[in-house]
Amino acid sequence: MAWELLAMWGIVVATIIWFIRDEKRLRAEAELQRAAYYYAHAPKYRHVTVERAAEAAPPPRRTGGLSSEQRTFIKEFSNR
Repeated sequence: MAWELLAMWGIVVATIIWFIRDEKRLRAEAELQRAAYYYAHAPKYRHVTVERAAEAAPPPRRTGGLSSEQRTFIKEFSNR
């Protein structure tokens, strides 16, 4: 009787190990297929570096704060 239980557990463990290994193999094959697809369509997905224009200066920052129209609007809005 004990050897039958041992045989059943052996079959269960072997089946679980087989299932896990098969799932890992399927994931690896799917990943390989995705890599082959990207390799075949490489120009679409290949990174292209863009040279920055060194002479292009950033836009000037505003230093004046609010304009006169904005100040009058805020004053009128706060008086309501």
